[in-house]
Amino acid sequence: MIAPPGAKPRTGPERLGAIDVGSNSIRLLVADWDPAAGLSVVDEVKDQPRLAAGLVATGRLDDESVARAMAALERMRDIAGRRGVRRLAAVATSAVREAENGEAFVHRVQTELGIPLRVIDAETEARLSYRSVAHHFPLDHQRTVVADIGGGSLEVIGAVRGVLDLTLSLPLGA
Repeated sequence: MIAPPGAKPRTGPERLGAIDVGSNSIRLLVADWDPAAGLSVVDEVKDQPRLAAGLVATGRLDDESVARAMAALERMRDIAGRRGVRRLAAVATSAVREAENGEAFVHRVQTELGIPLRVIDAETEARLSYRSVAHHFPLDHQRTVVADIGGGSLEVIGAVRGVLDLTLSLPLGA
């Protein structure tokens, strides 16, 4: 996503947006990135469209859940635009990864909403979970195990002094 036409070039930090499409919730994070100062969160938005509501029974994302997710994503795209986001990235996790119609959902998000949605594998999901925790806690001087339970999967990540040596994803969710 690029800022609206006619927007003035931004000086200083770059305004970025990230969307996480999970099994139950979708989150938007808007932040300023400055190489000298790091990351500064500007806004966080969460919605719970329960995208995976019918997945276990049918193996598919059902129409009602997809409609709720599309509405949430449209709202988040619009918020990102109003907040001056210059680059917007979006990832989808286990629900979209496992659904028979996951690729169709990704295509619809990209074509109807213009959001570049990418499905990430379980190992990438685990690594990103660890990086998120490591951003908030000093984990690089010890043996660490991080568990991230989402709506559709549980990631367990082990690290020694910040170096990952175990990534495990289990089909267990909240």
